[in-house]
Amino acid sequence: MSFMISLRRPDNRPGVGTPKFLVIDDDSHAVTEIARPGKWADAVLAQFAGAGKPRHGDILFLVHGFNVDHDAALAFHAKCRSRLRELGWMGEVVSYDWPSDGLVFAYLPDRANARASASQLVQSGIRLLQARQRPDCTITVHVMAHSMGAFVTQQAFNWAYQDVPPDWALGQVLLVAGDVDHTVFSATNPSAAKFDQHAGRLTAYRNRYDKALLVSNVKKVGLAPRVGRVGLPDDSPAMMVEVDCSDLFDTVDPGLVDELSPVTTHCFYFDQPEFWRDVVLNLAGGIDRAVFPTREPAPGAAVANRFALKPAGPSDADYDKALQRAR
Repeated sequence: MSFMISLRRPDNRPGVGTPKFLVIDDDSHAVTEIARPGKWADAVLAQFAGAGKPRHGDILFLVHGFNVDHDAALAFHAKCRSRLRELGWMGEVVSYDWPSDGLVFAYLPDRANARASASQLVQSGIRLLQARQRPDCTITVHVMAHSMGAFVTQQAFNWAYQDVPPDWALGQVLLVAGDVDHTVFSATNPSAAKFDQHAGRLTAYRNRYDKALLVSNVKKVGLAPRVGRVGLPDDSPAMMVEVDCSDLFDTVDPGLVDELSPVTTHCFYFDQPEFWRDVVLNLAGGIDRAVFPTREPAPGAAVANRFALKPAGPSDADYDKALQRAR
C-alpha cells in the first residue's frame, strides 16, 4: 500500500478542501479514505515495523505542480515511487495532492490554491507523522516538490509558525523545476532563513531550456525569474545546492529544443535514470554533496555548491558504491 493526503473538495469543486487521508492499494489502485488522521499516520509508520526492532527509515512527501488533476496526481505518485524503488530507495512515498485545476489556462487560480494549501503540508502532513513517532522510531521526513509544488513548499515554510510549534524538521528538500522567485533563496530573504531553520539541505534542480518557466511568460503575470530555470542566487545559504540538468536535457532531446513543448522541458526529469540516481543519493544523505558520482562542479560557477548533472551518469558499480556509502 501507499499513501496520499488530498485537499481536493468533493465533486472537484473549486478551492481548497479539508485534508483527506488516503490509502492506495498498489495492486488494484483502489483508494480508501481513513477518517482519523492519527490512524492514517500509524498506518504509514507501520510500514517500518519490525518485530521487537526499532523503526527507522525515510518518508518522502511528494508535492506535484500546477495543472494536475487527481488522476494525474495518482499516476505521478505511482511513477515516482516506482523509479525510487528501482534505484534502491526503500522509504515510503506520501503524495500531497493540492487542488491544482488540471487546466492549461488555470495558472493564476492554481497559485491561489497553492497558497491556501501550504499550511496543511506541515500541519496535517510533516508534523503529524513526526508527532506519532515513538522513542524507538527514527523516521526521517523529506520533501520533493515539482513546479508550483515548490511554491506550496516555500509558502509552507514561511507560514508554518502560525499553525504549529517550531520543533518540526526535515532532512532533504528537493525542488525540481521550481516555480518560485529565485530571489527568495537569497540569504537576506526571510524565506531562506526558514529553509535553513527547518531543513538539513535544499537542492534545486534546474533546466535552462525550461519553457514553462520562461521569463517572458512569467513576466506577463508579474513574476520574477524562476529558480527552476535560472537557478539559485550567488548569496544563497550554504545548505542550499543547485544541480543544473540542462546538459542532460540537451542529450535526451538533441537539436529539438526550439520545437519542444513547455511540458516536455518542464517535466523531462522524471523519465531520466540519471536524475533519479542523484535523487536517491540525496535522500540517503550520508555523503557530501560534492562527492556524488552523478554530478560535477558547474563550469565557471562563482560560488560553491553549484553542480551540473552528468548526462552519461556514473557506472552501475560507482553508483552502487556511492549508495552503500550514503546509507
